Amino acid sequence: MVYIIITAWYPTHIGVEIGKKYLEVLKKYPPSKAPGKAIIPVAVSSNKNGIKVMSVTEVADDDAQTFADAYTWVSNSLVEYMNIEGFEYKIRVWGSLQASMEGIGLKLPE
Repeated sequence: MVYIIITAWYPTHIGVEIGKKYLEVLKKYPPSKAPGKAIIPVAVSSNKNGIKVMSVTEVADDDAQTFADAYTWVSNSLVEYMNIEGFEYKIRVWGSLQASMEGIGLKLPE
């Protein structure tokens, strides 16, 4: 499996603006139509620096087209926030331990 992990952060004073934008984006990019499986649709935390949001989508590592579609879906949904000053994000792709082990010729016990 491959995991597309989004981390976004923003200052608390734009929280309402981000929340309103999220509701708009949700209509345009409904989770039920997303390629891949949302393992963590949205998780939120806060600290003295502001709000941090995380999302994890799982995609089969043997399906390059679904991965490409899922990555594009995630990227396009985040572009919607581009004009909100203070909103930042990063997208990371992680592989599962099983896929990594198999990549070096080892197999995890069942």
